[in-house]
Amino acid sequence: MNKTKFPIRSEIKMSSSSIVLSAFLAMIPLAAQAQIFEEIVVTAQKREQNLQDVGVAVTAFTGEQISALGFSSSTDIVNLVPGVQIVSPNGGSSNFFTIRGVTQNDFTDHQESPVATYIDEAYVSQMSSGSFLLFDMERIEVLRGPQGTLFGRNATGGLVHFVTKKPTEELSAYAQATYGSFNQISIEGAVGGPISDKVSVRVAGATNHHDSVIKNRIGPGGGNAEDYAGRAQIQFKPTDELTALISVHGATSRQRAAQYQHRPSFVNADGLGEFIPDNVDYYGTCAGCDPRGYKDTDNDHHAGDYDLVGHNDIDTWGSTAKVEWSRDNLTITSITDFRTLEKSYKEDSDASPTPYQEFYLQSDVNQFSQELRAFVEGERYRWVGGVYFLNISGDYVSGISVPVDELDIYNPYSLKTRSWAAFTQAEYDISPEFTIIGGIRWSHERKTIDYRSDLLTYPDLDYIMELASFNRANAANARISGGNWSAKVQLDWRPVDGTLVYASWNRGIKAGGMNAPLDVSGLLNPDASLQTERMTFDDEVLYAYEIGVKTSLFNNRARLNLAGFYYDYNNYQAFDLQGLTTVVFNTDARIYGLDAELVTSPFDGLDVMLGASILNAKAFDVPVANQVLTRRIVLAPRYNINGMARYSWPMAGGTAAIQGDFKYMSAHYFNISNAPVTRESSYIIGNARVSYTTEDDRWEVAGFVKNITGKDYNIIGFDVSSSGYTEQFPGNPRWWGLSVAYRYN
Repeated sequence: MNKTKFPIRSEIKMSSSSIVLSAFLAMIPLAAQAQIFEEIVVTAQKREQNLQDVGVAVTAFTGEQISALGFSSSTDIVNLVPGVQIVSPNGGSSNFFTIRGVTQNDFTDHQESPVATYIDEAYVSQMSSGSFLLFDMERIEVLRGPQGTLFGRNATGGLVHFVTKKPTEELSAYAQATYGSFNQISIEGAVGGPISDKVSVRVAGATNHHDSVIKNRIGPGGGNAEDYAGRAQIQFKPTDELTALISVHGATSRQRAAQYQHRPSFVNADGLGEFIPDNVDYYGTCAGCDPRGYKDTDNDHHAGDYDLVGHNDIDTWGSTAKVEWSRDNLTITSITDFRTLEKSYKEDSDASPTPYQEFYLQSDVNQFSQELRAFVEGERYRWVGGVYFLNISGDYVSGISVPVDELDIYNPYSLKTRSWAAFTQAEYDISPEFTIIGGIRWSHERKTIDYRSDLLTYPDLDYIMELASFNRANAANARISGGNWSAKVQLDWRPVDGTLVYASWNRGIKAGGMNAPLDVSGLLNPDASLQTERMTFDDEVLYAYEIGVKTSLFNNRARLNLAGFYYDYNNYQAFDLQGLTTVVFNTDARIYGLDAELVTSPFDGLDVMLGASILNAKAFDVPVANQVLTRRIVLAPRYNINGMARYSWPMAGGTAAIQGDFKYMSAHYFNISNAPVTRESSYIIGNARVSYTTEDDRWEVAGFVKNITGKDYNIIGFDVSSSGYTEQFPGNPRWWGLSVAYRYN
């Protein structure tokens, strides 16, 4: 009987619980090897390698695991990767990955994350493209720690690489349909195979629809979904040495913007937001109310009173071409990528029945990138080198409407980014046990912004431009240009078969950039003036020191990976929301910690995966009111623990399976000022899934429940206490579903 394959890997701190588990494993007789330990191949160093042979902290999910875990969105991976979180401002219309406390949570659309996102080796600059439907995936790789030498651009904290399934020389296909909570209907599928002895194709698509997750007691709700995505690939292999792959992909999303929860708050004596107690009439309106006399009283995180039905419309499309030529020990690879994004977003920022503040964004962005690299392998050495070019051209608008005062802050701007780099990395086997690795990358970046901030008034909803040139000239045509370098030095030691010990030093960089403040130094105050020095911020540089161990235990029934790291962070690009003014500023920071993963199959049919991260992440000299303080970095919980257990057994001629997984996050902050209103308490989220697969592995039926306990928690929050409230964006409630899948190969 065929067992459903479930190859997984993970890391966990060697605590008392793992020691107990190790002792338990040692007492179990050697059982038939579970499929958990079949080889997982990754491309963390721009070439195919066994996961355990790479001296980088990597978590990889295969396509089978992605399906078995029920991952449907690119952001789902954070549930089972230690030290990785997701930042989802603007109702989830933008998404930034956070790794080991390295993050960027500015919600203006032009900013790039210090944790890079790649799809099929192509860099994705716009974080409005960061959340997408997962379908027909080959694997996902999460690399923790700076990856500046080989991947370069904005990989200060690491990167997440999504690899899609490619055309094959044999016919294969699958289809899956899901029905779930909120009338969710999701369908995905793919078909591919040869059309001649030298040409093969693959076409895949997905759609996801569901009703509103957020109930509006006075109008239409928010947080629904109407998503479509598709991908077509054609692969040419005219000779044994030459392969060309062309992919065309696109996606569209239409939804009513997911709404925030409204929490009345005030600015305390320390200049920080603090919630108003229910029995205190702070503003002289009513007990526990905001300045306009409103409070949400039902304690339902997924319901509110919203006068505005916002929207979140995103369209993306693009094309990627990969050409690879190999002969003997030389491989030359070219990756050419073009992609576009159009976005329109508007929200009810105050999340109340009063038409007080309405935030909006617009983006129209074109991106082109080209990488050309060569790889040479000898008996005792491996070398890769190449050049890279990136051009991003974007037109943006950010703004906020204040209907009660009949005015808008309207900020149109364009940002052009041009970057090029040259890189090289080499490995040399000093002996069978020791390998030394060294690499360097030079990057040059030029950014130009044409920014304008206008104050518009519109009595009787008839727009009259007033003060249209207010502060306009001060921010126009700002420019930064310069180069910087990233580097890597590493020593790998293999003391015995199945064990790798590595020590590395990395210098990671992220280029400086431009602010696009929503309310430039307080445009609503006619006496304020633009502070031009706040329009730009400098490069950040991360010096990372890491020691790691990757090893197999108990006759290959368990795999344990550990990594300890220390980050000396210069010019950390910190984001702060000061009133309505958004600003990124430079300061120094320090991060250190441990992350670990343990994967085991103690007996036939049972797979267990545990992961943990311990983190201390602080930024220094953070301006808070009239003070300069040391603050905890945002979305950097001290403890982050995850786990999964799956048991499968023969049933009715096929295979049944049951699994559960969880994620624990200790308390953390959403704002660099560490305001009390942006502190999120610790929580645990659990999920469960049952499935049955037929003997031929073609049919599968499954049922799942996500957030099985219905835990209320927030995934982002913004302190707008100067306006009398705090925004909190909740995670999804309990969500159940049933799916049916068919696979042919």
